[in-house]
Amino acid sequence: MSLLLLLVLLAALAATVWLDNAANRGVTFRAAGPPIPFSDGPAVGVNLYNLQFEPDPAAVARSFALARDLGARYARMQVPWEDIEIHARGDFEDRRNMATVGAVSAWDKYDRIVAAANAADVELIWRLERPPAWARQRALASPELQAGLLLDGNSTGPPDDYADYARFVRAVVERYDGDGLDDAPAHQRVRFFQIWNEPNLKGEWNWQEPHPEAFVDLLRAGAEAARAASPDAVILFPGLAPTDGLDSRAPMTELEYLDRVYRAGGAALFDIMSAQSYGLGQPPDEHRYIFLRGRDNWSWRQPVDTRNDVSRVVLLREVMEKNGDAGTSVWVTEFGWNSAPASIPAERRLTWGQPVTEQQKGDYLAGQIERARQEWPWMGAMNVWMLRYGGYADPDPADPTPYFALVSRDWRPLPSYQILRDYLARPAVAGVGSHPWASPAVEPIAGGWRLRFSGARATLVGGLAGEVAASIDGQPADLARTQIDGRQALRSAWLAEGEHTLELRGAPAPDYVMVDRARPWGWLWDYGPLALLAAIAAAGAAAMGALFNIVLSWRNVPASGACRRSRCSPPARR
Repeated sequence: MSLLLLLVLLAALAATVWLDNAANRGVTFRAAGPPIPFSDGPAVGVNLYNLQFEPDPAAVARSFALARDLGARYARMQVPWEDIEIHARGDFEDRRNMATVGAVSAWDKYDRIVAAANAADVELIWRLERPPAWARQRALASPELQAGLLLDGNSTGPPDDYADYARFVRAVVERYDGDGLDDAPAHQRVRFFQIWNEPNLKGEWNWQEPHPEAFVDLLRAGAEAARAASPDAVILFPGLAPTDGLDSRAPMTELEYLDRVYRAGGAALFDIMSAQSYGLGQPPDEHRYIFLRGRDNWSWRQPVDTRNDVSRVVLLREVMEKNGDAGTSVWVTEFGWNSAPASIPAERRLTWGQPVTEQQKGDYLAGQIERARQEWPWMGAMNVWMLRYGGYADPDPADPTPYFALVSRDWRPLPSYQILRDYLARPAVAGVGSHPWASPAVEPIAGGWRLRFSGARATLVGGLAGEVAASIDGQPADLARTQIDGRQALRSAWLAEGEHTLELRGAPAPDYVMVDRARPWGWLWDYGPLALLAAIAAAGAAAMGALFNIVLSWRNVPASGACRRSRCSPPARR
């Protein structure tokens, strides 16, 4: 009986750990410390796919207008090195179309793009990658890349000399830093620069084995060049492709890759961590982190694996925290769901998981943003993949990629665009974590401020001398005085979990606000496993005692042969 009880308790512990992993892993309930730089959000951006290949300036302006009307604050786009410093080192003239347009400045179209973004008040995030042929002659001649190009003609990789990349990055940042020196016309500005893209894939690394330490050298070259050109430049780490390490094209998980980047000293070389966070057909509130492989994807090397959908960003964040980098925010550089129709061949239609409807796409995008607000205070901008399939060339009809878009190829806003626009039009609400008082969730009112927050408690920190009058949800509220990191603070009582409005009058503005959530069944998650472990220890001791008694009883039974010889008769009485 004690052995059965032990088995039941072990099963209960396993179930508790499994459920705790799903309910609480990666979820923040209590704010800690001042705001993380670049994390007040989540703000929303869009990827402008192939915008650099739009021949019509009106199409560029229209793209930024659609992004602005959606409610996007950021627009991320590729800026290929091979499209700017085309023919030779230091040569920024485009002579690829001499017969039609003659020689033109390779900067011109990027000047127009930045001018359009600045006019629409949309911040650009520029992805600097794809070296020109002259900068990678050795790589192009390698048998690995030659073989890889047969598999993927779009393959790229680092230059032969990282100093060439540094010079290119410095030229780009200097032209668009708006400081009046060697600037683009009208001093157009770009602040955010992403160094490379998915270097953990062979196809982005000249079909060589992914090499985190070598990438740190490339990152250093680019980051130091950008910062030398402008102290205001903000460096984004490249988005790593989520992988399980079993694909020959990606033989290392992005988590191992990132860990090695940190161990090689990469933390000081970027200001913002990036993540790819595709839904892969799963809903955004899916909290499972591990799964048992099935028949279609079985691997004896990894029968149990981590999932690659929305929650994958939590695992990346854990790598950051393990390496002491909790003070850096995470920006999702690409997230989205694909709505490819049945007309797309099945072998390509399922590339990004089970396709969703346009309604689901919009609901899921809004849901992922809301999950970040409720659970991940370290999250900053989240960039939808993508606004529209741009460029002069029409896509392959069998390619599912265009079905990530919020706007059709012929400029029709799709239902997903409308759903996301409606969501983003709502008043800003501060979620769990710490937010600067300049947050969009704070607005001035007569004699004070109004804060909208979602949670169960708010704490105002710093700058709060004098008498303060406060109300929460229209009712007078007494805020308790306390100290946070040596600063005066005012803290509300615990409230019902949900959205609340706090109005504050009569005091200088606080420095920042901390929003806490209530942790459902917190006592159970904290003490339940301890109680089970104690019960398992007691049941284990009882089971061992019972087993010991059984062994002793076996030792006192005569052997069967002796029993036959003596007929097992009892000893004679004396």
